[in-house]
Amino acid sequence: MNDDIKRPSAPAAVVITMQPRIGMEREFSSWHAKMSTAAAGFAGFVNAEVSAAAGDGRPAWRLIQRFRDLDTLHAWRQSDIHNALMREADALVDSGGAAGVRAEERVQESAEGAVTEVFTTHVRPDKVGDYQEWAARIHQAEAQFSGYRGGYLQPPACASQPYWTTLVRFATPRDLDAWLNSSQRQELLREHEALVSSWQSHHLPAAFAGWFPADRETSATPPAWKQSMIVMLVLFPLVMLELRLLHPLLAALNPALSLFIEIAISIALTAWPLVPLAIRALRWWLLPAKNGAGWINPAGIALLIALYAAEIAALWHMLG
Repeated sequence: MNDDIKRPSAPAAVVITMQPRIGMEREFSSWHAKMSTAAAGFAGFVNAEVSAAAGDGRPAWRLIQRFRDLDTLHAWRQSDIHNALMREADALVDSGGAAGVRAEERVQESAEGAVTEVFTTHVRPDKVGDYQEWAARIHQAEAQFSGYRGGYLQPPACASQPYWTTLVRFATPRDLDAWLNSSQRQELLREHEALVSSWQSHHLPAAFAGWFPADRETSATPPAWKQSMIVMLVLFPLVMLELRLLHPLLAALNPALSLFIEIAISIALTAWPLVPLAIRALRWWLLPAKNGAGWINPAGIALLIALYAAEIAALWHMLG
């Protein structure tokens, strides 16, 4: 157990990492689907997700289960069903060493996906058990599709949120569409109709959807944190210039109207031409080649930090 967890009231998570043996992929899919849904009936359960590390060769999978506090996490880990599922996991991996099953407790563990579809489902009260069994089977089915990067399951959190939330992540929009339009999924959805009163889905867009291009080969967009760094780079000096030059000209207007005009101008200039110019200059970092050199990401981050510092230095006395 991680000794960093000191406060019993802190949100806690257990992260199970494992690499299934070659030829055990189908059995592993069935196992992680059961493991992802089994904890939902335990007090304090928040959500669960499974993800595969991207890259060539055999993936190392991570299953994350989150609980409201350390006590409820321990209650789950000490349960008979958890122990039985962990014994099943041991049979799916090479024994011993780095290839074994590793479990570590952490605080507020999170995962980031590539392309995500979000489902909200109102389950019939008398069908909750059947729905959990169905959810395990659909997670098993989607994990068989190319590009699968993990899933997330959360039962109703409170009376004001009486629905189950499910996220499905794939590497590219094409991979996600292949699963969403598959005959396997359509067959499972027909079973689903008897278990729920209503459901809906929507695509979770990138942080700045439409501003950043997708890779021509993979259809993947730059990670949200890279997009945010670029927007910060171009937006900060723009806002500073508006405060210095435009704000005094609008001082006679109502503050709400003045602020609206300034924000509208900022967004318009950020979307075009500032972000496109930054993308053109930093595309090597935003969308590096799949097998690109390891120095690309650190070099890009260092360059952005240097540019931030240069902007701050250049504008240091502007509002003085």
